[in-house]
Amino acid sequence: MRSAITLVVAYLLLILQSTVLELAPIRMATPSLGLLVVLHVGLSSKWTISSAAVVSFATGYLFDLVSGAPQGVHAFVFVLMALFARALSTRLAVQGIVLSAATAFVASLLASALIVIVRAQVAPEGGYGGLRQAPLEALLTGFFAPFVLGLFRRIDGKVDAARSRVGLARGSHGFDPIPRR
Repeated sequence: MRSAITLVVAYLLLILQSTVLELAPIRMATPSLGLLVVLHVGLSSKWTISSAAVVSFATGYLFDLVSGAPQGVHAFVFVLMALFARALSTRLAVQGIVLSAATAFVASLLASALIVIVRAQVAPEGGYGGLRQAPLEALLTGFFAPFVLGLFRRIDGKVDAARSRVGLARGSHGFDPIPRR
């Protein structure tokens, strides 16, 4: 259920991002909202690595479809970024406004570089021109990161609260197979 809700919200964010790009009179940088979804599932301990990879792949593929990018480029990079975020979360507790913004900034720069490299392999005529907007996109992604990550934390909290009311949560709210004395 959590994966489905996350993918629906991710799709809505991607539609919002692509609409802003289409309606803008000039080519402008936008925050990478799909990457923020990937960071959330990668950094959160509530998500297993396999479910984070599936959600990241689906979000990347949706981004490829919405943006017109070669299919599979963002899907591949987003799965790599989810693995990066999971490795980062084992070493660092990414909480708070400043640290989540800084993490999103660095992740956006890394993802931009990976996307350009993968696109150059898939479609060599594209070149490396996409790296010019990477710093501005990373700044915007870092600015919007606390808001979007907070939204997903709130969604995860509501989903887990609903599970605990019906007795499906782990720990003190659910069934404990080992009786305590």
